[in-house]
Amino acid sequence: MKKFICVLFAVVFTFGAFSAAANGEYSDYLDVPLYSECAMLVCTDNDEVIFSKNINKQTMPASLTKVITASVILSECEDLDEMFTVPESCLTELQGTGSSLAGLKAGESVSIHDLLCCLLIHSGNDAATALACWSTGSDRQAFIDKMNALAESLGCVNSHFTNVHGLDDEDQYVTCADMAVFFENAFKYETFAEICGMTSYTLPESNMQKERTIRTTNFTLMPGYKDYYCKYEQGGKTGTTSGAGCCLVSKASNNGYNYIAVCMNSIKEDIDNDYVDENGAFVDTKAMYDWAFGNLRLVPIASSARIVGEVPVRYGKDADRVTLCPGSNSYGLMPKGVDESGLLIEVIDDTAPERLTAPVHKGDYVCKGRVLFSGDVIAEIDLVSSSDIKRSFLSLFGTTIEDIFSSPVFKALVAAAAVVFLLLVFSRRAAKKKSRPKSNYETLKQSDFAKKGERKK
Repeated sequence: MKKFICVLFAVVFTFGAFSAAANGEYSDYLDVPLYSECAMLVCTDNDEVIFSKNINKQTMPASLTKVITASVILSECEDLDEMFTVPESCLTELQGTGSSLAGLKAGESVSIHDLLCCLLIHSGNDAATALACWSTGSDRQAFIDKMNALAESLGCVNSHFTNVHGLDDEDQYVTCADMAVFFENAFKYETFAEICGMTSYTLPESNMQKERTIRTTNFTLMPGYKDYYCKYEQGGKTGTTSGAGCCLVSKASNNGYNYIAVCMNSIKEDIDNDYVDENGAFVDTKAMYDWAFGNLRLVPIASSARIVGEVPVRYGKDADRVTLCPGSNSYGLMPKGVDESGLLIEVIDDTAPERLTAPVHKGDYVCKGRVLFSGDVIAEIDLVSSSDIKRSFLSLFGTTIEDIFSSPVFKALVAAAAVVFLLLVFSRRAAKKKSRPKSNYETLKQSDFAKKGERKK
């Protein structure tokens, strides 16, 4: 997989099925290397993985954890204007952790919506603990169980959570492939998508604090950061810890093309010698989006009218082979200037039958095929029969008789019949010999005649 890899997640549903090797081939198609240890760009329009680097490696997620925390809350809360009073315990448990905080106070009454803003825009760990308390009270493990249950329900079996905010824990880990699934699922919530796209938000005056403004930690949304700014990005979530490095998951759209980018365990270094440390996750995200939007187009890669192979057919009328074609018109993301004529479609031999038996109907599934570009597999497709082939009854009769007489079973039956016949013949002869009646005449020997002559004398 050098340019891009097609996967069908599913999964289930799902991107949970994403799988790609981490050989660094992405560098052949980007002007710069990726600084993130784990990185991924996937097109959500057809689930194509465009770039991949260690996408199934388990790594600490830092505050990307909050994507799951928010998803659980949004799945449960029917009224985001509901007010919640922040318990003191939600703040004291974070003391001494060096946590990123939104400045909530014990006893402060805040709406669930505003807590989500503190969670996703400013990445406040205090908002994470407060939301978990809203859901399950003091039973924190019960909320964590909900997070893991959500991951499992999405088919993301390579991820596991032990806390709600993302502080480093060896038993808390995710993969790039799973994080893409988490983010796509969360983005289905209108409130999540809206909040993740904000660069700032003004918290209204509460019972304990005046009106104040919180600002995003995601500089790829901000035009003032030219090294990071992604023009078409709709929203994202950052994360940074000593164990997880710099992280970012985001979504971008333009001209009907939609992508999710995930960068994890990236660097914070001066990579361009400007005496300022750059966030590698931000740099990598921009590089992948810029390349994809600038170079890829969705084009037909497999036309249903294209003949790509053939398979022998038994008992066919006027035909002993059927040609194969793609089961439907398929589309894929290809570099500008590349169309179907530059692609090769070949039959996957171990899926093809040795022969078919007539009748064969046009459109019948036969086997699998693969689409290749520059020698790389970019898609797998179904191959079907391109025409109808009727059954020839004369051919069927003749071939059936021939098959019967040449079959091992028939030969074995003939041999068995011959053995039985010989056994019957020999048994009948033996029976006749045994049942033959004895003679009524006395058998005389030569000595008997001599004795009779002596008596006469």
